[in-house]
Amino acid sequence: MKDEDKENILRLKREGMGYKSISRVTGVNINTVKSLCRRSGLFRDNPEHRVLFTIPEPKYSRELATVKPLPLQRAITGHKQTDAYLWVLEVIKLNEPAHLEAAQAALEKLTISPKDAQKRYTRYLQDNGVDSFNIMFGTMSMDDPQHYIKNAREQAARAAEVRAVFGSYEAIYHELTPPEQMLEDALGWIFDDSYGWTEEEKQRGGIHGERVMEMYDLRTNKALDSMENVLPEPYTLSDVVREFQYWDWVYRMRSTARKEIDPGAYGDDGGAVSERESWLDKKLETIRPVSREEALEVLKWYLQSERHQGCMDADSDGVYLNLIGFHDAK
Repeated sequence: MKDEDKENILRLKREGMGYKSISRVTGVNINTVKSLCRRSGLFRDNPEHRVLFTIPEPKYSRELATVKPLPLQRAITGHKQTDAYLWVLEVIKLNEPAHLEAAQAALEKLTISPKDAQKRYTRYLQDNGVDSFNIMFGTMSMDDPQHYIKNAREQAARAAEVRAVFGSYEAIYHELTPPEQMLEDALGWIFDDSYGWTEEEKQRGGIHGERVMEMYDLRTNKALDSMENVLPEPYTLSDVVREFQYWDWVYRMRSTARKEIDPGAYGDDGGAVSERESWLDKKLETIRPVSREEALEVLKWYLQSERHQGCMDADSDGVYLNLIGFHDAK
């Protein structure tokens, strides 16, 4: 068999065509088609992909070098119990394990109820001309201190994980992971601020109106078209899931580090990683399950995936049809 014939068979298989259909299209015996595909190794997990996208094990201490200092107690509303309650909430929001037990004990000593403190603080904000939206945002869940304590414990646990894996918050917040660096080296130029701008727009220093969406679409399409061979390719659906889980882990680690370093900062839009995930979405539709067991495991993951069940464009009938086997017999 000629090399181009072999490549054609493998290409058709990667595109989702079943063995019978490939045999019919190419005129090659079905047993030969099956043998070629299985010997190629392309329909088992890609070991290079697995190494790159395996979440690293912890290698550093989880302990903090220093304990965050307590915030200063301030007279805010002029009502001592309300101000004391606001201070305790500030302590809780530090997400500092060393202070949480003391904060909880302090709550029990206050004579004002969380509900009354919320009402008094709301009136204080209204009297000082704060708009309704900021009042709502500033007092949200204020009457439920256990909500803040729960969030603080979860953030502290995630922060300990960041320290255990990366050694410091800066190591994940300011630096790229190896897959991110590979994407940046290959595709970072697409996400340059002035990519696609005319010379006039560059001189003016900006774009407006419909051009904003035009440039967004241009960058997205260019990134998707350039995604092949940038990173090790997923051979199986299990590879695809592993990569999605890796990116989700990176987002969580970086978000956790950001909250420790600069709580008021916003996260970025993902850039090339976001486009990589969109590219992976299509792989969920086109890479066929290697077994019923894999199809079932991927389906269970898909139904629990926040990305795919929380975003209208990510939840695809094509994925369901691929997983339940509505395709050519193999």
